[in-house]
Amino acid sequence: MKVRHNESTIVAVAVSVVVFSVFYAASPPASFLQWDDAANLLTNDKWRGLSWDHLKWMWSTRHYGPWQPLSWFSWAVDFKLWGLDPDAFRRTNITLHAITAGLFFLACRRLLPRESSTQLPLGAAGAALFFALHPLRVESVVWITERRDVLSGLFAVASILAWFHDRRFLSAFAFTGAVLSKGTSIAVLPFIFFIEVFLRRQPALKTVVSLLPHALIGIFAAVKNLGGFQTGDLRGLDLGAVDRVLVSLSGGWFYLSKTFLPFNLSPYYALPLNVNDIRLGSYPGALSALLVTGLCFHRRVRAWAVPVWFAYLLALAPVSGLLQNGRQAAADRYSYLACMPFAVAFGFMLELLEVRRPRAAAGVLLIVSMALGTATALQARHWRNDITLWTRAVSIMPTAYLPNSNLSVALLVADRGDEAIPHLMAAIALEPRDAEARVNLASILAKKGEYAAAIRLFEEVVALRANDASFASARYNLGVLLIRAGRKEHGA
Repeated sequence: MKVRHNESTIVAVAVSVVVFSVFYAASPPASFLQWDDAANLLTNDKWRGLSWDHLKWMWSTRHYGPWQPLSWFSWAVDFKLWGLDPDAFRRTNITLHAITAGLFFLACRRLLPRESSTQLPLGAAGAALFFALHPLRVESVVWITERRDVLSGLFAVASILAWFHDRRFLSAFAFTGAVLSKGTSIAVLPFIFFIEVFLRRQPALKTVVSLLPHALIGIFAAVKNLGGFQTGDLRGLDLGAVDRVLVSLSGGWFYLSKTFLPFNLSPYYALPLNVNDIRLGSYPGALSALLVTGLCFHRRVRAWAVPVWFAYLLALAPVSGLLQNGRQAAADRYSYLACMPFAVAFGFMLELLEVRRPRAAAGVLLIVSMALGTATALQARHWRNDITLWTRAVSIMPTAYLPNSNLSVALLVADRGDEAIPHLMAAIALEPRDAEARVNLASILAKKGEYAAAIRLFEEVVALRANDASFASARYNLGVLLIRAGRKEHGA
């Protein structure tokens, strides 16, 4: 029988419940990580309240990167309700993501073609579950700092759904919520544009005019975010325009491949250490992306492939490397909104299969959902704490600077100095200007009685940071070690 409106709502709620249950069961006990959680939420208390001064700070700050007043506000509400409880903060993340999955199902019910009134909404359910249960979502959902992803995602999908119901003002209002949560939510605009022009066959000019309010809101958010992004790397890379385009195209292939082969997911994908290696490493991915672009225009697939692929590329553009300011080539969280078109494509293919073989379509949906849920559970385990997180990153990219540096710090905090030694040495080798790693390694070696090696490291620190008062203790420790070494030489 025909799936009525209230039945669609029931299915949407069921999708949300499934997504919440999988992430809640799969996520390890929550903790605030040293990676951004500490700087955002632990050592910074300016967000902890709902007074006028707190709200004014939220609306004016670009603390640690993006302008995200609504994300700060949501953390403040959590703090008011639960205190500084990481489990509660993560639970909110999971809840927001689960609601987004239900809204995405409703949007796909409006979007995907229905060739038979007797079909169950397997295509829309498949699209929603493919998006929401995918292991690429783990970073956005489990990492507390990425509240901005799941909050902006909820408003972004609400904006799309309102647009499909021809509620333009409501769509613009929801879009405002999205960009107030995370500026890169402007990714919604190409998604809506390609749906209207290529799938709903609306005139391009009419669609552009209709989207002007959204565009103005997006421009305002982009201006507010300008200059606010920072990097945790010690040294950025001076990439020319051509190299940035190569990195961007390579990123387009990267997220496509990770969407359909989600293996070796990492919290940090490092760019090579020099521009030539970046260029050489980007060629295969860039060429693959160009090949996919060409194939999209094949007459048998272009009706759906062109809107899917170009909506994805344009949505990815703000985080694809065109504005690269550090050594990170990609991040799983960047796929949160950008890869939604792939989920729609999966739902479309599932719906075509359902017309011919409904049982097979139901089987495919069940198998894919179970496989993605299992992969998500396995990926979530790596987010237990800083040590498990950066151990994972180092295992995938042993020659990446930041994972080695962060793992060494996590091990030192856990009083596992001996285990930190190889990672400190790797960090120093990969980033010769890292004075802090030298201080940490010298301190460990000094405790082990290896004075000569410790003295050499402290001397390098003094040379690197000759005028830096924050490293004054290195000079003191150097002096102490020289005295100890001298006494040892004279048998004292």
